[in-house]
Amino acid sequence: KGPTYMGPFFVQKKMKTKRIIFYILFSIILFSCENKKVEIKKLSPNEYKTTIKKGKQKKMIHFWASYCQPCIEEFPELIEYCNNEKILLINISSDKSDSKMQENMEKIMLRLKIKNSYIINFNSLYPNGTKNVNLLEDFCKKAGIKNWGNPYYILVDEKGNTIKESSELKNIKN
Repeated sequence: KGPTYMGPFFVQKKMKTKRIIFYILFSIILFSCENKKVEIKKLSPNEYKTTIKKGKQKKMIHFWASYCQPCIEEFPELIEYCNNEKILLINISSDKSDSKMQENMEKIMLRLKIKNSYIINFNSLYPNGTKNVNLLEDFCKKAGIKNWGNPYYILVDEKGNTIKESSELKNIKN
């Protein structure tokens, strides 16, 4: 025998079930989209100085760029190292903010599952604008960083003092 007709109550119950399923699916889709966002904050040389002194744990300052193949290749190893050693990872990209470079940076971050990164604030570094730019070099000079490159790693203690720095992750890990 087939199902018996139960009147409007049966129809209401069926509609309520569909609505619940719809809300569940909508929530799953919304949640999965939120997880795909990356956070990119602009950083000036002065903000850098205060950022490395914040908190009470070791930090790894990591200079990188979306166009730097060694930077991209070392990211998984760097993230694993920092997680294992309980070191706060601070990524600073030398991609140009507010440009196609930043869009490319976001794509790379999504692909590598990098949740956040700073990007050098071009307008704060060059308030009057400029065409001749060495963004990373100019940022580092103003921030008081003696050496730089992509990739470049600076391990700092809880007070922001440099422990070790290198252009190679393996030198930092040893």
